[in-house]
Amino acid sequence: MTVKNTPILGDELTADEIKALDEKAIELAKKYSTPKVHVFVAIVPETKERIIGFLKEPSYIQKLAVMDKIHAEMMFIASEELRGVLTLQEESDPRTYSTANECDKYRLGMAATCIGMIEATKNEFKKK
Repeated sequence: MTVKNTPILGDELTADEIKALDEKAIELAKKYSTPKVHVFVAIVPETKERIIGFLKEPSYIQKLAVMDKIHAEMMFIASEELRGVLTLQEESDPRTYSTANECDKYRLGMAATCIGMIEATKNEFKKK
C-alpha cells in the first residue's frame, strides 16, 4: 500500500501559495485580456482547504455604475452585481458563485472583494 504525501495546510497562506496565486492572476489577465485579475481566497477553518476565486478588473463604466449605486446607498447590491459579471467561473472554485445557501459566505467574500477594486485618485489640487 502506498501512502500519498499531502501537504499540511496552515491557517494562513504561505509565501509559495501567494506567489503561485499572483502568477496565476497574471496568466489569467493575459488569457482574458483584462488589465488585472484579482484573487479571493477563503480558508475553511476545519480542513484548511483553500477556496479560490478570480475576478476580472471592472471596466470604467462598471466602476462608474458601482460608484453611482454606492452614492445611492446601494453598496451591497452594486458589489453583488459586479461579482456576478466579473467572476471567472471557469477558473474559480464553484463555491464562489454557487447559489447554494452554504456557499453564501464565499459569494459575499467575493462581492466584498469587488468593492475593494474601485479606487479613484485623490485630487491633490488645493486653492491657497
